[in-house]
Amino acid sequence: MSLSYSSYGRIRAFFLLLVLVILTTATLSGCQVNDPPDSKIDSDIEIVSKELIEVPGQNPNIDIYKLFYKSDDIKVLAYLTVPKAPGKYPLVVHLHGGYALERKELSHNNDFGFTFGFKYMSDEVVYLYPLYRGYLESDGHVQGIAENTRDADNAIKVAISTGRVKPDSVYLLGASMGGGVALRLASERQDVKAVVGLSPFVGWDVNLRWLDEHPDVTSPEIVEENRKLAEYVRFGLINVNPESKGDYSILDRIPDIQAPVLLLQGTADESLIWQTVQDFADDMEEAGKTVKLVLYPDGNHGLDDMYEDQRNQEVMQWLHTYGLPKSFVLQ
Repeated sequence: MSLSYSSYGRIRAFFLLLVLVILTTATLSGCQVNDPPDSKIDSDIEIVSKELIEVPGQNPNIDIYKLFYKSDDIKVLAYLTVPKAPGKYPLVVHLHGGYALERKELSHNNDFGFTFGFKYMSDEVVYLYPLYRGYLESDGHVQGIAENTRDADNAIKVAISTGRVKPDSVYLLGASMGGGVALRLASERQDVKAVVGLSPFVGWDVNLRWLDEHPDVTSPEIVEENRKLAEYVRFGLINVNPESKGDYSILDRIPDIQAPVLLLQGTADESLIWQTVQDFADDMEEAGKTVKLVLYPDGNHGLDDMYEDQRNQEVMQWLHTYGLPKSFVLQ
């Protein structure tokens, strides 16, 4: 049995923090880079191919690469931008939303609607867009947050292997399910400078706890959706395979999160229970972590509504505070 967690999944536009160009309909021209395929980075990861592409109207001061790499021996797609000027730069990792549960029937999930704003990319940072297995041209099928985290971590290794990333300067921006990936990565990597979670999925453990504490709450509709899926996670996944419990958890990773975390959440979110984000922020605060939660009354999932400008200002201020160049501007 396999259920989608579409209520966490389909953020309507990938991260919604940039003026976007639809990649899947853009005209791209590409050429192979002379990096040898299958070049080993470490025992966990290898680059399969790396192609220099061009997007009409792109920032002329950056190079854009379409690359495939191995993660758990699965070929995964990522996009990488690198300034043409020599030197080392901070790494900004954009982590898209998706499904928070395995979907074996979804492979090369091309109807997801990924969009990218390469023409607006700063030439003072390296950008990385991991696509995870099962999405777009990546091999494998759509899986859960644990596998997505491994794919993103391996993509970061690829980016660092270019020699163009400034040490200890990784910034994670995650939306919806990608927000959960960002939080898990921040618990695993010590080079993360700051985290932004937009309408973030904060783990099944937090959802199960909130639902157990509010058994009589039945509205809005997303609460009942979550209740059904949570029971599947509890009884259909964790009880059957208890050692996999950590795959669905973020709460128990809070002690290992050292980077400052910004959480942006609307109270009219149609895709997740917004109070779970409040609970997660409270738990981080109780653990003595640096966390800021901004709640937007009646804001939707992704905050691409009346709060779009405020959302972008909050993100920029947070990232600038923790060292990202002032040239980094969200359009």
